[in-house]
Amino acid sequence: MVHNDMPMMNCGMGRCPELRLAGVRMLGLCLLLIAVLAAGCSSSGKKTGRAGAPIRLPKPPVFLNGPMALLLTNMESFSAHAVLESGAPANGVELAAGELLGRRGNLLFAPGTGKNAGKRTRAEDFAFIWDVAANRGYVLNDPLQGYAPISYGRLFTNVATSTTLNNAATESVAGHPCHPVEVTVAANDGTASVFRVWRATDLKGLPVRITGASDGTPLTLTLSKVRLESVPNDLFQPPTGFTKYDSAEALINELTTRQASNKRRPTYQINDQDQFSTPETRSPGRP
Repeated sequence: MVHNDMPMMNCGMGRCPELRLAGVRMLGLCLLLIAVLAAGCSSSGKKTGRAGAPIRLPKPPVFLNGPMALLLTNMESFSAHAVLESGAPANGVELAAGELLGRRGNLLFAPGTGKNAGKRTRAEDFAFIWDVAANRGYVLNDPLQGYAPISYGRLFTNVATSTTLNNAATESVAGHPCHPVEVTVAANDGTASVFRVWRATDLKGLPVRITGASDGTPLTLTLSKVRLESVPNDLFQPPTGFTKYDSAEALINELTTRQASNKRRPTYQINDQDQFSTPETRSPGRP
């Protein structure tokens, strides 16, 4: 981790107000990710899934493990709120939404509770750490406090900008001036994917909107609340204290086992005092 990651550490009390402010923002970001990935939510140690609902492993969104991911690796470091939709922006069906962090070709996505999020998948309990160049990473589950490695076969190797659209006219996306361009992403199996990309001129060219298709389905990724802040490198490693499982299937099996165990617990247990008490001596409020 470079020294610039936490600039307020180099300033004495009352000095360097700009750096201290940046440090406070970074602290807030770290606390957000710690809450999602490491600290455990209020359900930790309790039910690991909704009663009676099968637990399914959510797939990484295509902006992590698909060709779109390579378009997000042109920045040293950033954080943003990401929304993936099927169809046109604002009129499409939300497929994923949450916090996206990037650093030197690594991405971290922590889903939130989206407006169309599946209630049976508990997608917000899972997060993904991803190495774009290797097309592999980890899936993490917060209630279980565990993680497992996952990977995909295709590698995406090259981005080529072919056309500047609309005669290089500036468009505003998420409050940022952008020049739309058409780009092609090549994979190691010889396939190519074409995207329309809006790169923000005030964010060093970071794409704030990407449109394209995946398996014939039109998709739109929009980034908002973007910050070009230095993100600590250790956020792209599984949190200390999380248990490693050999595979995603092993992780899901453990979640399923715990859910079944929780389901079998009696809702009320009689203790020794109640067993030998009389109606006159039994504590008020007990049946």
